[in-house]
Amino acid sequence: MRSIEIHDVSCGECIVLQGANKDILMVDCGDPKTGNISDMMKRYAGVAYRDFLLTHYHEAELRGLHRLLKINPNTFDRIFLPASPCDRHGRPLLLEFALFTYVFSNHKDDSYLENLSLLRIFDFLLKRSKSRIFALAMGSSFQFDGVFYDVLWPAAAEYPFSGLFSAAVEDMNVCPSSPFLPGEAGEFLKLKEQFCAAYLACCRTSPFNPENITRMNTILNSIEKCLPQLKRLPSAPDIAEILERPTTRETYRREQQAASVIFQNRRKSEASTDDILMTGSATPESMDAVSDKLYDGYYILKAPQHGAAGAWSHLFGEISASHILISNGNNRKPESVAGEYVDLPSIKHCTDCTACAWLQNSGCSCNRMNCCYELHEPGLTIKCPYCHNQDGSAPCA
Repeated sequence: MRSIEIHDVSCGECIVLQGANKDILMVDCGDPKTGNISDMMKRYAGVAYRDFLLTHYHEAELRGLHRLLKINPNTFDRIFLPASPCDRHGRPLLLEFALFTYVFSNHKDDSYLENLSLLRIFDFLLKRSKSRIFALAMGSSFQFDGVFYDVLWPAAAEYPFSGLFSAAVEDMNVCPSSPFLPGEAGEFLKLKEQFCAAYLACCRTSPFNPENITRMNTILNSIEKCLPQLKRLPSAPDIAEILERPTTRETYRREQQAASVIFQNRRKSEASTDDILMTGSATPESMDAVSDKLYDGYYILKAPQHGAAGAWSHLFGEISASHILISNGNNRKPESVAGEYVDLPSIKHCTDCTACAWLQNSGCSCNRMNCCYELHEPGLTIKCPYCHNQDGSAPCA
């Protein structure tokens, strides 16, 4: 890896790893404004090989990916997507939740669009792009710029969903299960199982088999034809009520974040500047789950969830990192950046500072007294030539 670029997108985040041979791996793309998308595509137009990795199914990231591919279907050579994990019974609960939302939700909000995108993403990529598509889960690996990267999370099987989320999905499954309901209820449950089975079969092929994607789309179209009858089922209001509960919506949001892809480079021998830990939108519980696979230190650590205080993990204070990426620029009310990052000796790289209480209170950068060991002679970060002339290059790239 030669360098990293962090883009300040209007919502979400976009981090681009650049290889020595002008290859790029774009990790998420947020939802850039139209002008920003044009600038990004021009910036990487001359790149020889482009990959894209989506860490989690968030409406901003999905919207940005859709816009990139609508402008140029051949933007990426490979696209990596997170696999929807299964519980101990082999059921992909996040996928089931998305199907219930698609059929029974009364509100066409961001949550609805996010779930619809999750269900249609494979078909969209098949029709809009010539990219090879891969699913990522714990145990997966891929190569970029001569370096192998290992996926630490999410677990594909026996995933530890919260009891609250599992109960909500189970309650929705019970609602259309009565033998006294019209036949459409049983047909929906059957099609739902078929869709989930086709999805899991799709994720088992690497890259995806187009026939499996086509089968998923055919099943979803069959469900779509039944929508008017399904919305008139006596149990439809009960399912909608479960979906609209604030606790259900919050636990679903939390589960989506917890199932985010976490990956790191595979060390060949000793520590190097290739050591990077990408955390997506991971929760503290996700980090605890992969703690035994982490190195004792990294050259680069990407802070999860824009560095939000709620995503801080005690592990970040126990492992060393030369640089921390905090992509916290967005057009929504930002959650405060965890104050614990300020106390770390790492050099922090932030796309926006409006959510940083330290800067707001002190008026200073928390990096100002940090030592950079990549200068010609180790010294304070303010001696970095990039701080004085941004047309130059930072030694850390």
